[in-house]
Amino acid sequence: MWAFRKKSEKLFSILGAHLVLAPSSFLWIFGNLSAYMDSFFRFSCYPKCADCDTQWILALYVAGSFPGGLLTKIFVKRLGLKWTGVVAMVICGLSMLGSAWVLQHSVAWTVVLYSVFFGVAVGINFSVSYQLVGGWAPDTFALFAATMTSFPTTLSIIQNQLITAYVNPDNLKADAYVGHRTYFSQAEILSRVPMTVIIYGAMTFVLQMVGYILISNPPEISSDDSIIRDPDRNHSKNVEKGQHNLDTLTSNDKLHELSDNVTRYGLNNENTTTNVTENYHSVPSTIEQNGISAKNSSERKAATSYHNEHVPKSWKPSEAVRTPVFYALLFFGTSMLYGLVLKSNYYKQFALLYINDDKYLTLVGTLIPIISTVSKIIFGVSLDKGFLSIKDAMVLSLSLHIMLCSFWYFAPQVNAILYLILILCLAITHSVYYLIMPTAALRIFGPMHLSANYGLLLSKNLIVGITPVLVGPLLDILGWFWLFTSVSIISLISLTFVVFTNFSI
Repeated sequence: MWAFRKKSEKLFSILGAHLVLAPSSFLWIFGNLSAYMDSFFRFSCYPKCADCDTQWILALYVAGSFPGGLLTKIFVKRLGLKWTGVVAMVICGLSMLGSAWVLQHSVAWTVVLYSVFFGVAVGINFSVSYQLVGGWAPDTFALFAATMTSFPTTLSIIQNQLITAYVNPDNLKADAYVGHRTYFSQAEILSRVPMTVIIYGAMTFVLQMVGYILISNPPEISSDDSIIRDPDRNHSKNVEKGQHNLDTLTSNDKLHELSDNVTRYGLNNENTTTNVTENYHSVPSTIEQNGISAKNSSERKAATSYHNEHVPKSWKPSEAVRTPVFYALLFFGTSMLYGLVLKSNYYKQFALLYINDDKYLTLVGTLIPIISTVSKIIFGVSLDKGFLSIKDAMVLSLSLHIMLCSFWYFAPQVNAILYLILILCLAITHSVYYLIMPTAALRIFGPMHLSANYGLLLSKNLIVGITPVLVGPLLDILGWFWLFTSVSIISLISLTFVVFTNFSI
């Protein structure tokens, strides 16, 4: 009965971990929504809405994930894992509701609510979800990381269609051209923009609420200096120990069981939260404390030897930041996220210069998450099964990124189909980004400091978050070609660093 209940909790918790990431679909719908928001700010709110550039909305939303990831550890210590996520859910809901009102008065305040607070809350949601899945299903972590990050992209398929169907049901063409950009000036379109934000916010809030209702804390979660435990599981473990004579196990079976538990959870015993690598020589006593008594000193020596050989080191944040691998991941993440933000921000605005069909470009935005979802699952399985190493996936995606961004400017000028193919190929390369960061944080740097190391890797979001300082002048002075070429140049630098970095640390 206990085993069935735990399996049900695991199933519902993993499902809930998917649903709580619903607000991160913002990255996938913003390219569609921003075309209408930009037009609203220019023609319905000008001049009081000329206090900021709208590209800061997405940039600072992305940047907010960095402090969100780091704050997770602090909140988890005080509130526990599930309630930390609930707090983030409330912040998400209030931010989206408030932004629907402030966007009628100020771009700057829209940035504050729809970017800073919203981005921080989404960063916390990601960290909470990864810890949940890392605790319930560590052996298939990459696959579930793929399906979790695929859920909001898949959700955006519906959301993109709803946005366009509600805001522009008659497929009116963008009719205003200012510099390198196009806008809608039709009153019937602009009047619907604030309500669109409310509809989007309500949809994501309900999905998050259902997710947190389904979630239960994993049996054991190590989160830096804190541990969240399920007392029922510990009690049941003790009952099982009384029912089975563990002395009938062979010494090798005991060692494998201990090693699997330590590797999976990064824990030694019920009262220990320190790094497993600092407790190699306490393994014999740990075995005894867990009901697996070594019969003689030779078994104790064998246990210590097996543990030292098979349990990987968990790197503290202070140790991780001194490794070349950490900076290779930062370079990779920065270049891929930079391209991803530009694609999300401008794939529609740029294409409207050459493809004056709003519904067709919405179709492009709808197909992006479909392709991205399939790609994430394929790459997730490949990483779990060992068909691709983390470094292989990084090199492959960076190489494609360089080539595709080099032709980005020319594709819509040839025809609409070629532009569709190019954007969907970019979606494939960007899908790898979502898997590499959490998987590397867990598998390269170990499980003991997952939230802190993952949070530090999110520092690249802070770098990308200030790109509007560069993007605005680059677009206004040099145009679209050099804006897209800048992505290729940064990706080439990152590829060089990754290729010459040894990932065996």
